Amino acid sequence: MKKIVIIASAVFLLTGAVIYACIAFFGGSHGRTAEIRVEGRLIRTVDLDNAPDETFTVDSDYGTNTVRIENGEISITEASCPDKICVKHGPLRSDFLPIICLPNKLEIILKQTRSPILR
Repeated sequence: MKKIVIIASAVFLLTGAVIYACIAFFGGSHGRTAEIRVEGRLIRTVDLDNAPDETFTVDSDYGTNTVRIENGEISITEASCPDKICVKHGPLRSDFLPIICLPNKLEIILKQTRSPILR
């Protein structure tokens, strides 16, 4: 009798884990948006999953940055700052590592939305 309870519990837990994995990978929304800010003020929000490829310039009192959206990725291609670290950063791929141009006080932050079930 004890053996049947252990097996039934294991099957139940395994089934729950499979259902959770399916919801995590296939269910809900996984949208990605990028927020472009200058001196902490939101300048523009870009839906990276639906944005067309484009290049635009962000001008501020601190300098100029050219931003490129291509194939669902966002990056800075040109900047008026002296060190160009923001350009060398490459496309933004993680919400843990934003693109920051300190001299121009510009930052691009990735925001990823997840299914409400997994929050």
